[in-house]
Amino acid sequence: MDKTLEKIESLNIALVCSSALLGWATGIVHAPSLVLGGAVMQVNFWLLKKIVRAMLAPGAGRTNRRKRVAVWLMAKGALLLLLLSALFVRYPVRAGSFAIGASLLLLACVIVSLPGLNRTSHA
Repeated sequence: MDKTLEKIESLNIALVCSSALLGWATGIVHAPSLVLGGAVMQVNFWLLKKIVRAMLAPGAGRTNRRKRVAVWLMAKGALLLLLLSALFVRYPVRAGSFAIGASLLLLACVIVSLPGLNRTSHA
């Protein structure tokens, strides 16, 4: 499972970088907003991974596990709310380009889950 998550993360970074370069070269999208959308989703995905690992951690007491999950969930929610509100109120972020960058994580998940891409060779 960790290898699949790593594949999604690295593919997302590659998609964001290549889309930003292509968008910058053609002028179709605002590249900084696209990169920002991709970065926000990358951080969100990383925090979600931490939350799931904290929930499934062996050996920790049930109360301790719940506390860790609650802390990660609050951190994730606060970070995203503060970041997104600050970005759209304070800085010139273009919503369309931001949305394209944010949706690239979903595309990375779909690509990695396609049949044949998740196999390991047994040579």
